[in-house]
Amino acid sequence: MLNNLLKKVYRKAFSKSLHEAIQTNIIKGNNVIIDPSAIISEQNNGKIIFEGDNYIGRNVEIGALDLIEIGYGTSLQDRCILLGDIEIGKYCTFAPNVYMSSGRHYYNLNPNYYIKDQDSIVAADSTLSKAHSKKVIIGDDCWLGINSVIMSGVSIGRGCVIGANSVVTKNLDPFSVVAGAPAKLIKTRLDFISKNSLSFENENDLSNFYKGFFIDLPSLNHWKLFKGIATSNNFTFYLNNDSKKIIIQLKKIASEALTIEYNDQKIKLDSTEYVSITFNSSQTNYHNFLIKGIDDKLKKCLLIKSVELVNQ
Repeated sequence: MLNNLLKKVYRKAFSKSLHEAIQTNIIKGNNVIIDPSAIISEQNNGKIIFEGDNYIGRNVEIGALDLIEIGYGTSLQDRCILLGDIEIGKYCTFAPNVYMSSGRHYYNLNPNYYIKDQDSIVAADSTLSKAHSKKVIIGDDCWLGINSVIMSGVSIGRGCVIGANSVVTKNLDPFSVVAGAPAKLIKTRLDFISKNSLSFENENDLSNFYKGFFIDLPSLNHWKLFKGIATSNNFTFYLNNDSKKIIIQLKKIASEALTIEYNDQKIKLDSTEYVSITFNSSQTNYHNFLIKGIDDKLKKCLLIKSVELVNQ
């Protein structure tokens, strides 16, 4: 049963055709295939982004209260349901009947009341309703098995595998393989370790090009001819956390002048040749970069040739 805050989305969804919905806050990249039976809807200026090369199967339901983002190359098979505020990474595979929602029902807010009445209390209270939706995040390259459920507020790291009929109630580390209700760790796909340097040529470094990179085989083979790995307008490396500087050798492939931001530092990029840029390194394993100058999240912006941490 949908919670009360999300029912309005689906009343609206069933009254709209897909054609009408696409004319509102729905953004599509290239080669997005949506079955005509799919229900796509947004409410209260919510937005839905299909980054490109997406397949959306029969009777899929997507209802955005804030933002639902479906990454490049991700596919949703028949009858998947996505509700609320959800971020899904690149190249994910959803089997049929996957369910996830950033909302929930309430049974212990006031246990003497019906659950539906407790839901109504939350919806009517500005403070409670503001905290109601807890974003669900699915990293790049995840495979979610048939009938799996992802609970409100859960963050699933890159490369995870969710077994059939699993219920994921807690955050998952990258490259975990889990199954069960509640889901428990069975094994890991690979040894995911932080590093001091990365190269586009080293296959064993690919997992450390953690987020926002186009590392599917067609993209890798294409951009390898230009000696790099392509990025979108924000990306993350998984590196060590004990160095003073981070040096990136990169090349701008977007036509616009760009500014790359990291750890409150900014460097402007004009050249279309490879250059080395240096930032003071933050003490973290996940090194997040943002490119300003391009609002289009669907566009390839840079080629990354190498990354190195140094203590000088």
